[in-house]
Amino acid sequence: MKRRVPLGEGRGHEKPQNWSRFDELPDWLDGRARELAFKNLGSLGGGNHFIEIQAGDDGLVWLLLHSGSRNLGYRIAERHHQIAKERHPELGDLAFLEAGSEEGRAYIREMNLALAYAPENRARMMAAFKETLGHTCAGVTFLKEINIHHNYAAKEEHFGEPVWVHRKGATSAQAGEEGIIPGSMGPPSYIVAESFASCSHVAGRTMGRMAASRMLSKNACDRAMAGVVFYGWHAMRGKKGRGLLDLSEAPQAYKNIDEVIAAELDLIEPVARLRPLGVLKG
Repeated sequence: MKRRVPLGEGRGHEKPQNWSRFDELPDWLDGRARELAFKNLGSLGGGNHFIEIQAGDDGLVWLLLHSGSRNLGYRIAERHHQIAKERHPELGDLAFLEAGSEEGRAYIREMNLALAYAPENRARMMAAFKETLGHTCAGVTFLKEINIHHNYAAKEEHFGEPVWVHRKGATSAQAGEEGIIPGSMGPPSYIVAESFASCSHVAGRTMGRMAASRMLSKNACDRAMAGVVFYGWHAMRGKKGRGLLDLSEAPQAYKNIDEVIAAELDLIEPVARLRPLGVLKG
């Protein structure tokens, strides 16, 4: 997988990829953004994006990956956020676009394009993951797939009223819908079912990325990853991180996933607890 899937921020395929919906890219995207959209499809990205093999307490091996709309989603969100702040400067970062306005309709249309790009991106990586595992473990069969979004808005009906639901750091978890709550590199992740419409997206951080890299030690982070195959820690990028190891995704930088799950048991029903066996980070 490390050879087949581009890993890291700003790293995509060498050649542009084909996708039937590329002709829907908005006209305002600059050349660099378009190039990234074409080349990033089927790539992991950086930050907290990951590819993992997990051992479930249900007796199954799970393939888990976290990635989304990559640079395209960021560009769309940033552009329309700036437009909203121009329309409502008195509200600052809480500025909004009216859903029925020309600007609001443009944002919804382009957000939905990003929401189509994200599962296509994951599907291409998962196809490579399944093929790779099939070559390694002869006779393996795949039973089902769970694919969910986070960081988006959707029009839904609740309590008999049509409403816009914003899920920032959250995922949909409607009745009968299974979801995923990842931990971090070392601790477990959870498959969950049926909640009060939404649940947490991940464990959540206890410290910022720079703080983690300054405060945590490599030896302690290595111990926290005992028993998990991974590729170690690389140097931080950028002037602020000069001379530091990037420990921003170490288990100690995140909340205890079991405590997070326990805190929302009135929202979710845990279905399977997944223990990481091997992990690739962006």
